[in-house]
Amino acid sequence: MTENKQISANSLFPRAVFSHQNGISWFVLFIGLLSTVFAGVYLIDREADAASREFVLLTDDITDAIRKRMIDHEQILLGGAGVLDASASVQRQEWRILVERLRLAENFPGILGVGYAKVLREQELARFEQEVRSEGFPDFRVHPQGARPLYTSILYLEPFEGRNLAAFGFDMYSEPTRHAAMRAAAETATTRITGPVKLLQETHGVVQAGILMYVPVYRQGMLLDTPDERMAALRGFVYSPYRMGDLLSGILGSLTPGIGYRLIDTAAGLDNPVLFSDLANGDDVASLQRTVELSLYGRDWQLEFNSTPTFDQRYNNSLWVFIVGFCVSLLLFVMASLLALRKQQAELLAGRMTKQLRASNTALRQAEERQRLVLKGSNDGWWDIHIPEMRFVASERAWEMLGYPALSDEQSLHRWQSLLAPDDRHALTQLLRDAIYSDQMAFSAEVRLSHKAGHLVPVLLRGAIQRDHQGVALRASGTMLDLTEQKRIEQMKSQFVSTVSHELRTPLTSISGALAIVNSGSLGDVPAAMSKMLEIAESNSQRLNHLINDLLDMEKLAAGKMKFEIRTYALRELVEEALSANRAFADSRNIDLVCRDFADVWVRVDSMRLHQVLNNYLSNAIKFSPEGSQVVIEVLHDGERVRVSVTDEGEGIPFEFQDQVFGKFAQADGSDKRKQPGTGLGLAISRELMEQMDGDVGFFSEPPNGACFWLSLPTERATEELPESTPNNTKRKVLVVDDDPMIADFIALVLRRAGYIPTTSISLHGAQLLLQQERFDALVTDLRLQDGHGLNLIRELRAEPLTGRMPILVVSAYCDEGQRLLHGDNDPCLAWLDKPVEEKKLLNMLDDVIQRALSV
Repeated sequence: MTENKQISANSLFPRAVFSHQNGISWFVLFIGLLSTVFAGVYLIDREADAASREFVLLTDDITDAIRKRMIDHEQILLGGAGVLDASASVQRQEWRILVERLRLAENFPGILGVGYAKVLREQELARFEQEVRSEGFPDFRVHPQGARPLYTSILYLEPFEGRNLAAFGFDMYSEPTRHAAMRAAAETATTRITGPVKLLQETHGVVQAGILMYVPVYRQGMLLDTPDERMAALRGFVYSPYRMGDLLSGILGSLTPGIGYRLIDTAAGLDNPVLFSDLANGDDVASLQRTVELSLYGRDWQLEFNSTPTFDQRYNNSLWVFIVGFCVSLLLFVMASLLALRKQQAELLAGRMTKQLRASNTALRQAEERQRLVLKGSNDGWWDIHIPEMRFVASERAWEMLGYPALSDEQSLHRWQSLLAPDDRHALTQLLRDAIYSDQMAFSAEVRLSHKAGHLVPVLLRGAIQRDHQGVALRASGTMLDLTEQKRIEQMKSQFVSTVSHELRTPLTSISGALAIVNSGSLGDVPAAMSKMLEIAESNSQRLNHLINDLLDMEKLAAGKMKFEIRTYALRELVEEALSANRAFADSRNIDLVCRDFADVWVRVDSMRLHQVLNNYLSNAIKFSPEGSQVVIEVLHDGERVRVSVTDEGEGIPFEFQDQVFGKFAQADGSDKRKQPGTGLGLAISRELMEQMDGDVGFFSEPPNGACFWLSLPTERATEELPESTPNNTKRKVLVVDDDPMIADFIALVLRRAGYIPTTSISLHGAQLLLQQERFDALVTDLRLQDGHGLNLIRELRAEPLTGRMPILVVSAYCDEGQRLLHGDNDPCLAWLDKPVEEKKLLNMLDDVIQRALSV
């Protein structure tokens, strides 16, 4: 009987499925399938739109990267051209050092080298070949051979090794493609690149398409107004060869995930216009394609981009919507059919599902509420605190930051507090308490949390407060951002700034010194055509000098490495020094510097650092003052403190910028076209310097009625022995030691102008011989010399009774290293000055160390 009932039920089920009573089940199936179709079509459209936007962004990034790198390569060649312009003859060793300094393989992967091709007339060819052979290249010949009116032999190409050896002596002007680019560059005095060529460097391996970039170099003093005049004045070309595959790989690296591209030179008549292609077979029918035109240095390039299957696969998930939707619809249909067939079972199942649905809806509403609150922060990690019960919950990512497994249930707030670093616990608790019991709606704090492994993790906590209609705080929700990588990058940035700044010091001092010597007329009269350009070059080298000094001062202050020589000074003398130093700048802008009379007071400061702050205030006031106006400096003595203020008549500081004035790199006009140049570091450094000297800084401004910047210092009684007046330098003999002859000559020129009698030496041995033969009143020395270290010379002098108290001024880019090697020596007759040097600072430091030596 039971078996018969089972058979009957099985036979009735198919008929019940197609009966009118089961119509609701068919309606559910129809709605489910229709919803699946709509959802799938919507997702396909969204995926196509997202893929298209990402494709455009990636192709724009690739195009911009190629354009920017080619501009960088042009700057390299322009730098080489500048060296040739500055010197009548550049030796092979000098060219090698120049290129090594560029670190091409490290900073510009893909570039084969930087070279110089010399222009020769037919009558100059034999003498030129003989000169190169005499340098140690007995088999050198300009090739290809043959009589031509003009040759451009490759003379220098660094690195001079590997593939580059094949190009030595090659006449690039003899090959049509190179000839066209070189002639266009020479006639227009602009940078040009060639069409596709086969490079001489293709000596082994897979042959890649090649191009070359040329920058023309002309003989100084010749007319360059017309193409014929430029060709007549042509001296040579600074150039770089590129294997396009290696170049693009170095430029783009990992910038092309899922993107294939082809680079084509669109000029007509090319046998093989393709410069590079990584498109595989079949990529021409890719789902996404784009063509971008790129014009660079006289050539028109075309970039053809195709999406790859890897890229398309990331946006091809709509099939799962149809599969899942169909399965869900079929499942709902079966369930509805079962409900129609078995009413009692359906009612029981419906009751059970209703309970589950209510629980799910409750949990969903809570999750949506938390999500809504934390959307104000990032999705890096979120947390939520129920304030009345002081319980919290955090996301999986938040726990993962600290090395703990995710805890989805609510925890006591004490658990979270125990993870805070002891130094941060009280401050964060107080911040949260203040936010809860005030009308604040949001807060943020940077704290350190303990990782499970034992180290501290810096994080940024940002949160928002949810309150009821009476303003009582109910919840605090927000995000947690891991700052570990940001801190590491900040440290790397600081190290980078310090390293680059130090590497620039010596060459910048040499450049500034050379320009100063030329402009002074010590080497003869400067031609009128050059005078203005040399003055501009010297002015800009000084600007670069100030920039490097600002960066180094900021880095030293941040690292706590800046040393201060605190002594008691008469404030009047310091103010008058600052006014004197800026008066020429004010006169050049027709600005009147006015100092209100004041009773003299004494302050304990580092005179050089206070002068730096006053100079910054005064130069800023002069820069932002209109022509014919006044800049007023005023000193007010108020009890135990004295305030020095500098007031201008400029446009004032915009209200929206005033809270950023003393910040790093802060400038009211931050655009590339701002009227006044600067780094935005001066006021930030001034604030740090004043804090180190127990001082304060501030300002007030009511636009457009100018601005007033002030500094405040504690006063001192004049109980110490004050510095004596500057000694008379006439007939004082000073030995200047520096391995760079240009820097040595520059320092000697500065000293000679100030009344000293300088003698120079470019080696340690030479300095020792001079000290044995003659008595000097002071020594100015570099540290790293060709044949030894300046510290050895200092130790030798200190070991001798006659020179044990000789005034010594160390002028070097490695003063920190020297002071460390002397183990913090506090020799009063020894002073340190970082390169690059300024004339006034050099004289002040030398006068000061001589004065200290006389008083010992």
